[in-house]
Amino acid sequence: MSDERAPDAGPTAGTDWRTAGPAIRLTDADAAEPPRETTPSAAQAGANFVVFEPGWLPDDCAVAETTIRPEQPPGRPEGLDAADIGQTPHSEGNPSAVRTVVAGEGRELRIKQFCYDWAPPAASVAPLWGTEDPTPVEAGDAVGFLGTDYKGNRGACVQRARTQVEVSVLDGEFDDAELGGLLDGLEPAADPRSTPVRQVPFHRLSYWARYRCEAVGVPHGLWAHGVARPYDECVPCSPVALGAVEPQLVVPGDDGPGADYALDSAVTFPESGAVEAIFRHEGNGSDHLWITAAAHDSDLGPAVPPEPADQPAETREAMELRGEPVHYAALTDESGAWEAVWTEDGTTYAAVAGASRYLDGDAFRRLVAELEPV
Repeated sequence: MSDERAPDAGPTAGTDWRTAGPAIRLTDADAAEPPRETTPSAAQAGANFVVFEPGWLPDDCAVAETTIRPEQPPGRPEGLDAADIGQTPHSEGNPSAVRTVVAGEGRELRIKQFCYDWAPPAASVAPLWGTEDPTPVEAGDAVGFLGTDYKGNRGACVQRARTQVEVSVLDGEFDDAELGGLLDGLEPAADPRSTPVRQVPFHRLSYWARYRCEAVGVPHGLWAHGVARPYDECVPCSPVALGAVEPQLVVPGDDGPGADYALDSAVTFPESGAVEAIFRHEGNGSDHLWITAAAHDSDLGPAVPPEPADQPAETREAMELRGEPVHYAALTDESGAWEAVWTEDGTTYAAVAGASRYLDGDAFRRLVAELEPV
């Protein structure tokens, strides 16, 4: 993502991650595109995420419909209702999403896919937030969860190839084995060799960072984190420049569990005194380690000691890991997600690792203990 400001392109529909710029806004209601029917493989061409399709379905079920909500610049021009283009009324953002309906005998569910940006998907259970005991399940090369979603429906979720996949039962019943089988059987809808988003850094895919627009405040995880990120001021940071940013970032070491994580993207918030970096596990290129460094007076860092977020967790406790009290939390100690919050040399740090088959609580705590200044 270039830091240069794009020329004002006026009312632009069909803009996507390859052409979006921070000055582009949707200004003409007639230019807005509603969701349209498609196929998962055709949807890939315009999506800023890897599109999946079911590789396994219960015997009585079949795909009834797939639609894409095309990406459009932020904006709510006069005469345009957010519902007209399938968007939320809670922001002016118009990101892309793919929705697939699966129908069987007296039952139906939907699979929603999108790029969850720019925040870690809350404790890996964002759509199931508030579920007392979300159930971890194997989901291909990742860990998914079953629980109750924000609509009160039985639901499931997982991140695969950096794509957020959320399942919601709309009618009838699907048992846990079927929901887990659906997550486990997801397959890329297009040939991975011809899917360029796989090679694109996350900050170039992020809708909010590309358009530099106000985002919606969402839960970050098991500890209460700061406010919504001010994307209008964010600046992408190259790996070679990370050592010069303030406040100083800490990164995984070359040994131990952190050695398996590689830098995906980093951005700074110079006016807010914070920097964030995302590392991905090389085992699947998707599982995230999200590290935030914030100046002591920045609103973007969590309070220390932090307050618990309103999501039940298996573990929340303080321990000494870096010669400092570190506040550790785990949705489940065995499968994650895991978080650590602490203060060191006047800087507030938060490390958030999504649920993963490659970590457990012990490995995550070692990873945190071995984080090194850039």
